[in-house]
Parts: sequence; C-alpha cells; structure tokens
Amino acid sequence: MRNKLILSLLCAAVLTGCGEYNKVLKSSDTNYKYEYAKKAFEERKYVQAATLLEDVVKVLKGTDKAEESLYLLGLSHYENKDYASASTYFQTYYTHYPKGKYTELARYIFPLDSACNRFGN
Repeated sequence: MRNKLILSLLCAAVLTGCGEYNKVLKSSDTNYKYEYAKKAFEERKYVQAATLLEDVVKVLKGTDKAEESLYLLGLSHYENKDYASASTYFQTYYTHYPKGKYTELARYIFPLDSACNRFGN
C-alpha cells in the first residue's frame, strides 16, 4: 500500500512538471517563458532552457533581459554539448555586448580565434 502511494505521488510530480513546461512552451508571455527558462537552467534542464530561450531571445532584444538571455542560451547549448550552436550564440553575445556582464566568461568558453578550430573549420 505504501509503495503504491509513493509511486502515485512520484507520477503526479513528473506529470505536473511536464504539464507546466508544455504550458510555458505554448504561452505567448515572453517574461513567463524567460523566467521559466532561467528556472529550468538552474535545475540543469538545459534542453528546456534552450528551447524557451530560443523563443524569447529575439523578442527580448533591446531590453534589460536581452543580455542574460543570450548568454544563458549559449550556456544551455554548451551544457548540452551542442558546441557549434554554443559557439554561435557566444560569438553573437560578445559581438553585441563587448563590455557586457558575461563577455569575459563567453570569451573564455569560446574564444573567437579558436572556436573555428574546434570544429575543423
């Protein structure tokens, strides 16, 4: 009986988490998506974070959240081992924000001169 209760609670927690992500994904509220993407990133759900950030990064352009969203997008791809996309987003980041808050970190992860060498270009 106790095992069934634990299993039921575990299933409910998993389904609730998936349902919330789907709700966010379908939402047109950019700030909601941005905040959920940050939460997903902190929880190491990098695929969810990247998917949501790709939706909002263009919309946030020119806002105070644009810089962080672009950096987190690059970092999400990096953590997913999608180094080609990470390189592109980091280069975009430090091109648009040469004195930005995360520029030094972005350049450290993917220096401009060696990013192409990592992929045999």
